Order: sequence, then C-alpha cells, then structure tokens
Amino acid sequence: MIVLGTVAGCSQPDPGAQERQALSHKMLRRTAVVEVYQASKESVVNIGATRQEGSDPNVTHTEYASGVVLHPAGYLLTNAHLLRHGGDLAVGFDGDGEYPARLVAVDEQRDLAVLKIEAERRLKPIALGRSQGLMVGERVVTMGNPFGMGLTVGEGIVSAVGRSTKSDFTFFPNMIQTDATTNPGSSGGPLLNVSGEMVGLNTTKKLQADNIAFAIPVDRIRQTLPQVLAVEDRYGFVLGLEVATLGPAEVTAVRPGSPAEAAGVRAGDVVRRLGGEDVRNSLDFHLAMVEAKDDEAIALRVLRDGQFHAVRVTPKRVPLRPAEIAADVEPGLERLAFEGAWQQWPDFGALEPVKVDRVPTFSLGPYAGKDGFAILFRGYVAVPSDGVYAFYVKADEGARMRIGDREVVSCDDERSGKRQRGFVPLGKGKHPIAVEFVEIEGDEGLEVSWHGPGEPRRPIPPKALFRDAP
Repeated sequence: MIVLGTVAGCSQPDPGAQERQALSHKMLRRTAVVEVYQASKESVVNIGATRQEGSDPNVTHTEYASGVVLHPAGYLLTNAHLLRHGGDLAVGFDGDGEYPARLVAVDEQRDLAVLKIEAERRLKPIALGRSQGLMVGERVVTMGNPFGMGLTVGEGIVSAVGRSTKSDFTFFPNMIQTDATTNPGSSGGPLLNVSGEMVGLNTTKKLQADNIAFAIPVDRIRQTLPQVLAVEDRYGFVLGLEVATLGPAEVTAVRPGSPAEAAGVRAGDVVRRLGGEDVRNSLDFHLAMVEAKDDEAIALRVLRDGQFHAVRVTPKRVPLRPAEIAADVEPGLERLAFEGAWQQWPDFGALEPVKVDRVPTFSLGPYAGKDGFAILFRGYVAVPSDGVYAFYVKADEGARMRIGDREVVSCDDERSGKRQRGFVPLGKGKHPIAVEFVEIEGDEGLEVSWHGPGEPRRPIPPKALFRDAP
C-alpha cells in the first residue's frame, strides 16, 4: 500500500514563503519617507498660473508652484509670490485632473495666499504640526511641484531655526533653514516631519548656494492666517468672537454688544462645528466663516464644561459709510510738506507746512531722495459702487491713511517698509481721504493702492482722486 505523506528527512516547499519574503523585503524598504508620502500625497497640490505673453493670444507662459489642502471644502494654501504676474490659476492633484482656482486672500508681505477650488469630492487636509521645538538636525521631508513636473518628494534635515533671509519680493524673519532639495515650483509645498505633520511651508532658497532652503514656520502660519483672511473686515459683517490661534478653536474673547454675545457664546467655549463644517482648529473656524453671510443665522456647536451646546448666531452687516456731498471739487490732491526730525509720530494738525501744492496723485515729487520731511496728502477718493474696499499703503519710514475720521491703514513703527492693508465699507461716491507720510532718513517711497467691487488691485487711479476747488 502506498501512503501519501511526508517522507522522513524531507520537507515540502512552502507555497507562501516567497510571498512572505517579498513582503518582508518591502516592509524593510518602507522607510519613514515612504510613510510620510503615502499619508500626505492627497493633501499636496500642483499649481500653475498661466498668462498671455505679449500680444499673441497663442503664446502663454506658466508659473509653477505647490500648495497644501487646508480644508475639506477646497481651501488651499500657497505662496503669494506665485501671483505677482497674474494669470489664470489651475490646481491639480497627483494623477488627477485640474481644477480652476480663485483667489480668496493674499498677503505679499507674509508671502501667503489662500485659494479655493470647487472639487467634486471632499479633500484631505494636510496634518498640521508645530514648529516650536523643531530640533536642528531633525529629519524632514519636502513635497512639491518642481518645474511643473508633478508631485516630487525630497528629504533632508533642519539646518537651522530662527534664520532671516530676503528674496526679491519680501523679507522673511525667523525662518526654518533646511538642506532638503527645493527648486522653482517647490514653493508653497509642505515641509513635513517624519510623523507626517506639516511644520513649515517651503518658500525660498539661496540661489547662489546649494542646499540652503527656507520654510515659513507653521506656528506663524497658524497665528497670521486669520489676519490674512480678515473675514469679518473683508466681507463687511460682525460675528464678534475671537478664537485661539493654536490648538482647538477655543473662544478667547466675545465682543460686548456683538451677535455672538447676544447668542450666548462665552469665553472658554470650544467651537467644534460651524455651519455644516467640523472645526478642528482656528484655521477651520476662519475658513468656514468665509462662506458666512450677514443676516443669515450660523449654527455653532460648542463644547462647554464637558457638554455640547447648540448656538445660532446671526452676523450683523457693517453699514456703508455714506458718501460726502462734495460738488465743488477738481481732480487731484492737496499736498502739504513739512520739515523736521520727529522721535514719534507728529501731530500734523499742529505743524506749519513749508509748502502747499496740488498734485494728481500720491507723489513725493521733489522730496524724493531727501531726509527729514513729512507730507500730508488730503482730498477725496471716489469709489464706483457700494461695497467693502481694501486699501494698501507701503512706506519706508511709515505712513497712515484715514477715510473720513477712521484710520484704515497704519504702517509706522516696526511695520515700516511693509505693505499694510485695511478694509472699509463705503457707499458709492466721494469720501475724504488723508495719507500722512514721514521720512527720517534712508530710502523713501510711498505706494497707495486699492481694490474693491469692480476694481482690481492697483494704485488708486488719478481719475478717482479729487480735492476742494480753490
């Protein structure tokens, strides 16, 4: 009789051994960088800004950059310098199609921009970490879109923290320096730790050197992005609550007399849902607010003393400043010049001008290149329609702008040399405008620009400026 079985001293081949060995080899190859890539690849986007070159509509040029998903509803973060030359924005995911993008908010000085796409699906936000406590020598991973090639991964270490650098578009204080590979198009991509958390936003590099790149610390992004979005000011309504910039969206203050106070929101409440969106942190709160509308109640879910409470808050529309009746005017501005050396911001009303003349726009004229002077421009700015207008001022030593009796922009003291922005809701027509400019010494320059309903971002055109007729 023949017995089928194992022959003594011999073993049958294990049919699963080869598969297990291949899996073991693959697991050995699955490094921390691979894990970071797999966890983050759906949260990193490729961005292109395409513009027409010259007069031929068939000749175009595309600037490439990268970005990260901030919110499932389609909000993305990238660098502002991508937008310097304009162009149509398109966003793509690795292995997916492209989506047109619109600009939500931009801050050139901080080099941050928020875009929005309308995707057919909910997006996966990047995991946000903390940049505080980053260790020099710590391993980091970069992801981005160099030269428009598509999603590309690099790795390196943190070379230094707290480094400052300057590019051709702005000054960057307290940056993260790395030796991770970055190239044109990598800007706006995430700098990630080996846990897959974004600790910085890759932004610039030293062109004259190898492997010296810089990223904006994520803690700074958490703290400044609410100011970049400026949701209530930008859209002209008041909700009336402030939330912590780090960690959960804990209410830190409720403005007296605001809709939030009337609805019963308290300091210490933690906002966990706003409208139809979950709120994990401060950025979620502010991004969800972008879709808010005045006079439409917003449902909030807050955590208070360990229990959830439902609250409904109706934002209040900020009234438009009514236009002035200014019939006896002519084009241009009045320019008053003063001489002196001031240790603090002067009281322009108490100064005696050395010269008064009339100019078509905000021009330093013969005072450019001089030290120890101040100028007051005053007149009217005519806005073409009702709405919220943004005004921008950039000055070397400092400048301030008022619309009527309201100070809209201030870029003096530690903010000198930076472009500052303010919002004001205005009714169609002429509004008093005054710009104070002070020059102590060194370079000088003054830029005054605006944008609003039907008006692109640009210097205020002379046709919109008026002064009282003599």
